[in-house]
Amino acid sequence: MTVHSLLSHPAAPSDQVAILLPEGAPTGAGQVLADLLLAANEVIPEAQFRVTIQPLSQVQHPSRDDPRRAMSIFLGDIRARWRVSRQDRAALQVLLQRSGQPVLVGGAVFLLREAGMFDKQALAVHSNFAAAAEEEALHATETGAPYHLGDPVHSAVSPLAALRLLQELIGRTYGAFMADALGEYVGLDAGDSRLQSKVTLDILHRAGGDSLIRQSLSLMQQNMEEPLSICELAREQGVSTRKLQRRFRERTGGGPQTAYRLLRIERAHQLLTHTSLNLYEIVAATGFGTRSNLSRWFHKQLGVSPQMVRRRAYSEMAPPCCTDGAAGLKRV
Repeated sequence: MTVHSLLSHPAAPSDQVAILLPEGAPTGAGQVLADLLLAANEVIPEAQFRVTIQPLSQVQHPSRDDPRRAMSIFLGDIRARWRVSRQDRAALQVLLQRSGQPVLVGGAVFLLREAGMFDKQALAVHSNFAAAAEEEALHATETGAPYHLGDPVHSAVSPLAALRLLQELIGRTYGAFMADALGEYVGLDAGDSRLQSKVTLDILHRAGGDSLIRQSLSLMQQNMEEPLSICELAREQGVSTRKLQRRFRERTGGGPQTAYRLLRIERAHQLLTHTSLNLYEIVAATGFGTRSNLSRWFHKQLGVSPQMVRRRAYSEMAPPCCTDGAAGLKRV
């Protein structure tokens, strides 16, 4: 169980996303887009993206009667137009028709000509393809924007611009605040790096981005080793303790003490997983005072001991030949 799973949310239907590549194209750019969508699953409680990456030629030819309406991202680059073979053209046409949100990136804009579809569709076209697009009567947007949200086809001039397009689409579905939070989490947008943790983003989501709660969380992150009292936290922000506690309960369903503790548990979990600090050092770094206090809250919130988290982390890092021995490591 992860720290993020401490807070439950209503289930949402999964969003299937197919990232489709030209034949022989490397999967790296597709993985970058997939990473953004999978990060959305971590920071947006309702998001459940399921992502596949494969060449268009390897996609099983979909039935025209298939009721699913997944997002299909046709991921071209900025150097070559995407051409399809005759045998793949029928599959391309069906994918464009059945996809709830087809996205054309880079040289993939020419797929509309390959498929003979969407003649009047406005498109974001990279400057490398401007002359060819004009020659083939593709309708480039006049704004020069790096991406365009159209109906029914979305487009982006490059894989990097597609990241911004996906971020805006996520904002339309889950709200601008969560799209901004996702941008900060993955490094697309500048922001307070302390507010990029999963627990912080989850609390802010529940709070609707409330400024008092946001500032409180930032102060909590700045004071992990020697946690502030709730009175001190309120005084730092010029509000009463009662107002701070009431705002947290009204907006998040829990008090500031609970939020502070979850942040410290998250920090301890990170240190156990990604460093070799021993338990005494981690206790000092997270303000829990004693090993027994840290263990008690780990058991209560995560259902495991700090020692078990450390053993699992070292087991996962060990090479296959050493996995059995790793389970017995006692570096805590």
